[in-house]
Amino acid sequence: MRADHKTDRKLTLKYINMKTTLAFILTLLFVTNIFGQKTYDDIEQYDIYKDYWAKVKLDGKFGFIDKDGKEIVKPIYDDIEAFNIYREGWALVKVNGKFGFIDRKGNEIVKPIYDDIEAFDIYRNGWALVKVNKNLGFINNDGKEIVAPKYDDIDPFDVARIGWAQVKVNDKYTFIDKSGQEIKLDGTH
Repeated sequence: MRADHKTDRKLTLKYINMKTTLAFILTLLFVTNIFGQKTYDDIEQYDIYKDYWAKVKLDGKFGFIDKDGKEIVKPIYDDIEAFNIYREGWALVKVNGKFGFIDRKGNEIVKPIYDDIEAFDIYRNGWALVKVNKNLGFINNDGKEIVAPKYDDIDPFDVARIGWAQVKVNDKYTFIDKSGQEIKLDGTH
């Protein structure tokens, strides 16, 4: 009887080891998928945001994959809008309540540091109004900050005077020109 007890114990231990090994393998396969591909919580239809790309969601964050399933934009954004809405070839992205832009290759052109970004060409051709902590400024269509966000209010160019935009800071008004420089109202720049 002792031999049977040892045999039963060995079989039980083998069964437990086999069961543990199988659970580990199944967990590994589930996490990495059977082919080693990344899995997502959601994959939207291709071609909605950009030709041959699909928006993906993972743990509440968004990114893009291409037609072959290759991850082009890592899912790090709280939201991504379609390309070409604000500027040709760019998509507005949001992370931690801040906005920026990515290009058609998935590169971050404008880092998400702005509280708000308006569409390009409303105030001046090639510029977009940006907001940081209630302060307004401009970026250009290369993604560079042309006018630092420091104004309380900015009117569109050419309203008060051709070539200038009226700006307000600390309840005082002045103007900026189309290069983004403040106009000294004594007649000099």
